[in-house]
Amino acid sequence: MTKPNTFSLKSRSLKFKWTFGASAAIFLTFFLFSFAIYQGIGSMLLNEKDKTVTSTALSASNALSNAGLTSSAANLTKENIDAVVKSSMTLRDRMEDQVLVFYDKKGKRIEQYMGTPYNDKAYTKYDYSAYLTTGPTQVGTLSKPTINGQQMVISQMPIFNSQDNATVIGYIQVINPMTSYNSMMGKLLATMFLLGGVALFISGMLGYLLAQNFLNPLTRMAKTMNDIRNNGFQKRIEATTITKDEIGELTLVFNDMMAQIERSFEQQKQFVEDASHELRTPVQIMEGHLKLLNRWGKDDPEVLDESLNASLTELERMKKLVQEMLDLSRAEQISQTKELQIVCVNDVVEQVRRNFEVMHEDFLFTLKEDDKDLHAMIQHNHLEQILIIIADNAVKYSGDSKQIDVHVYQEEEQIKVSVKDYGVGISPEEIDKIFNRFYRVDKARSREVGGNGLGLAIAKELVSGYQGSIQAESEDNVGTTITITLPLIEKQVDK
Repeated sequence: MTKPNTFSLKSRSLKFKWTFGASAAIFLTFFLFSFAIYQGIGSMLLNEKDKTVTSTALSASNALSNAGLTSSAANLTKENIDAVVKSSMTLRDRMEDQVLVFYDKKGKRIEQYMGTPYNDKAYTKYDYSAYLTTGPTQVGTLSKPTINGQQMVISQMPIFNSQDNATVIGYIQVINPMTSYNSMMGKLLATMFLLGGVALFISGMLGYLLAQNFLNPLTRMAKTMNDIRNNGFQKRIEATTITKDEIGELTLVFNDMMAQIERSFEQQKQFVEDASHELRTPVQIMEGHLKLLNRWGKDDPEVLDESLNASLTELERMKKLVQEMLDLSRAEQISQTKELQIVCVNDVVEQVRRNFEVMHEDFLFTLKEDDKDLHAMIQHNHLEQILIIIADNAVKYSGDSKQIDVHVYQEEEQIKVSVKDYGVGISPEEIDKIFNRFYRVDKARSREVGGNGLGLAIAKELVSGYQGSIQAESEDNVGTTITITLPLIEKQVDK
């Protein structure tokens, strides 16, 4: 049996994870900030050391020039250089803990000097001639070798003959052991470690307090959710526990989700009840006729013919109902399954209008197009299905009027298609319900014209799946206008 890893974060509580994460984030931020400061100060000090050794070398060169020793290589003797170094207060001040070495033109050391307080240091006794590069080197040539485990900065420059300013008669070398740099950086590192420990402790405590403060609302939410599980979907998280942050937003989303789930269950229940009711009527009719035939009607040709026709009619009604229920189910999934397709809305509307003119010769179908060549992102067969549903309803409920008006136009970045009839109309109390499943304004009359109350529900689901909307406007005995709205797509012209 595999034992769980006790050091894995997966086995830890959310409070521990939050504490660990918060403290780690705070400490990491402090560490990165401290590291940046450490590197910045180190780089700044190194630049200062570079300037210091270069400046000391220039001062030594100027001191020799001012003393007139650069006029000839023969002047670069130990006695002459000693006199210059001892008499130059500026040069002695710049030397500090640095080592100053003079060489002849062949790279042979003439003399080596250092500040008096540092004569006992080991680095003052090293031979630095191995790090001298002879030749016409540029002024301020720097190198940073590590000698006996100690990093140093070495600057060298040639001594030019003052007669032609081109002939090299010697060399000056300045060595900085970076003792002050190493001391300061060591103290800075020790301080950072000390402050890092303090920061780690403070970040841990702060992370724990933050975790405890943040998780208290979640604990209350968990308790409320447990009550909802035990007591039903009616219970909600109390508004007094809702905060004005992400957890409060989560609470509002949860309450809204529970309300949607409750509505979904109610709609599902209503759907099952309506579907059962719609299927029960044709089943009862078919059952009645079959019983009639079974008793004695099969011997009567007239009764047999009537019962078979009635059964076939009801069977066709059931087939149509099942197909509409299947279409509705597919329409609800359209946003996840649709393929991208740009269609010309004007062409589809015109096609549907011509088809209905053929099917209903006694009707007048008018088409008004304020804008041409309007394109939408929708499958051709889905748009056609939507328009057929709306136009078919308009025909069914036109009453004595035989005119259907279709209007296509653009409004801002949207395409609108409206279908208007001049029939029985819909009362204001029922206008918002016509897109519900199995809803019929006049159920008796709707059954006579063959409606199941699913057409507009299917149309609504299809339109919504393509980020559109559908609306209805109506007056009793005046007429009804159904308008669908789809996002306008700019059709790129092929060049």
